[in-house]
Amino acid sequence: MNNLESRPIISAILLKYENEQAFIYLQERWKPKTSPTYSGMLEIPAGGIDAYENVYDALAREVEEECGLKITKIVGDYKSEIVQPREKDKSFVFKPFICQQVLETDNGLPWIGFVFVCLAEGEIKINPDEARNPQWVSLDQLKEMLDKDKARFFPLQLPVLKYLCENIESISSSDILD
Repeated sequence: MNNLESRPIISAILLKYENEQAFIYLQERWKPKTSPTYSGMLEIPAGGIDAYENVYDALAREVEEECGLKITKIVGDYKSEIVQPREKDKSFVFKPFICQQVLETDNGLPWIGFVFVCLAEGEIKINPDEARNPQWVSLDQLKEMLDKDKARFFPLQLPVLKYLCENIESISSSDILD
């Protein structure tokens, strides 16, 4: 049995529309010293959730830290009000787009996490200690890339991106435009 505990993370599928065509933000993971096995693979912004950190705060922080964008909307999520039944107890429920978990890894970490579809704005300012080669790819390009070269994608996010491609119609245009 492994002594590592699961590490909670958030991931952001950054989505934009131009001329009624969907584009997804991808970047190359670039952590040659801390994650050499996976450096150079395509990924979406993601990162750890600190103890007692609100997942929405972690999501905004990680997107801004990795690529300099600011989230303007989280598409299709649900977030309850924070309840505080006693003085030092606070909690809430939320609904991400999908969840993810690493079951086995080649020198990676035991991540388990929540994926959100987000709209973002601003100028891309990639953090060179995290990633490189930012790009917006059309949904058609992403589908082709996933079909032809699965090994290019960070394993944690490969099933997330496949799920997105198979379920993009579940993201309603009214969710995007509101």
